[in-house]
Amino acid sequence: MLTDDLVIAIVDPSDQGRALLTHLVTEAGFVCEPLSQPQDLGKSGQSSQLGLIVANVGDDAGLLLAVFKRFHQAMLNCPVLVIVDDGQVAIAVNAIKLGAIDVLSSPVIPKQFTEQVEHCMIERQDANQFVCRNDQVRKLLALSERVAQTEVTVLLSGESGTGKEVLAHHIHRNSPRAHQDFVAVNCASMPESMLEDMLFGHEKGAFTGAHQRYLGLFEQASHGTLFLDEIGELPFSLQAKLLRVLQERELKRLGGSELIKVDVRVIAATNKNLAHEVTSRNFREDLYYRINVFPLKLIPLRERKDDIIPIAEALLAKHQQASSGRYNLTPEVVDFLKSYAWPGNVRELENVMQRALVLATDSEILLAHILMDTALEAPIVAPSRLPVSTPSDPVAASENRDLSEVAWEREQQVILEILTKVQGSRKAAAEQLGISARTLRYKLAKIKDQGIAVP
Repeated sequence: MLTDDLVIAIVDPSDQGRALLTHLVTEAGFVCEPLSQPQDLGKSGQSSQLGLIVANVGDDAGLLLAVFKRFHQAMLNCPVLVIVDDGQVAIAVNAIKLGAIDVLSSPVIPKQFTEQVEHCMIERQDANQFVCRNDQVRKLLALSERVAQTEVTVLLSGESGTGKEVLAHHIHRNSPRAHQDFVAVNCASMPESMLEDMLFGHEKGAFTGAHQRYLGLFEQASHGTLFLDEIGELPFSLQAKLLRVLQERELKRLGGSELIKVDVRVIAATNKNLAHEVTSRNFREDLYYRINVFPLKLIPLRERKDDIIPIAEALLAKHQQASSGRYNLTPEVVDFLKSYAWPGNVRELENVMQRALVLATDSEILLAHILMDTALEAPIVAPSRLPVSTPSDPVAASENRDLSEVAWEREQQVILEILTKVQGSRKAAAEQLGISARTLRYKLAKIKDQGIAVP
């Protein structure tokens, strides 16, 4: 599903009501599909592109039930906004119980209605997160949606920060397992013994401290999807056990003898060249072929320049305060973002947008608000539209100072200001800056090395 092509379905048996809601949705800039009955949901070929269903049920409890019955029959995967007649409390309560994201009363207030629709669509985009205009990425996304309808194991590869977990979520949401759990584990984030226990579970008394039975992630993800991130870091001794589970669809908990059947769809991800790891005998060849049934490779952000600004705008919408309104990127910022190499890919871009929101004082994101992580920064060729340096322009680079030096000076200033504001709390400062505590410590060490006092 492409987030910029999402359709809003209007279900309303009344011609007049359907026309009014369609007009409001269209005026708000969304693509609309008016339907007179819930049975038409999912029949138009747009079911995989539905971003929201608006169901005007009035005082008809039967119509409400019909909407959700069809919703489940067609295996639709989008929020439902319900409109009921004023005073129909029982129907409103039942709508929430059935899974409606919200309930509005009729007659609708146009401004309130369009704001709620926009909020739902922003939340929907945030849930999808995979914003793309690049043709190559669109083809990859379409291919992932075809794969989602099957049960084959998928291997996602690509540089760190390119969105492998986001794509895994997307595959899950577009699969028949969408209404079941999506469970993720990072194979590099914990010791071998703990990872084995987490994946396969244990019986009571299996080891010291095992006071009760624990169901591992394979069992927790039953009938859903298990995402194994950084599978290239999986200890060699666990690879054989994982292979058996994938082959036989059964496992034994630690300390147990019972064979337990598992029904789970596995998606794996790596930023390593697993074929090379097989050659180097760091990864089992048989496991490689078992997880590499359908490979999908994500391209780095520097190779999808036309996606940088749409992603940046989506990230701003994701992180901004609900009451702060829309933020706009100035032409200078647009040129800068397009010119940067983004070694940290989308994850780095998200950090930069979070920092910009901290610094912005009005609705515009200026070049002065763009702070890069100088520890990872690649050389930048300043675009022609960046401002020419003048003594009164603090954000422009002088003839003997490049943009990264100016950015680092500004970044130091912001770090010190925020540290002072939070009374020296490293944790609070890192959260406000949108960086990890480790990165903050690194930057503070650099600042101290320059002889600058740190709060």
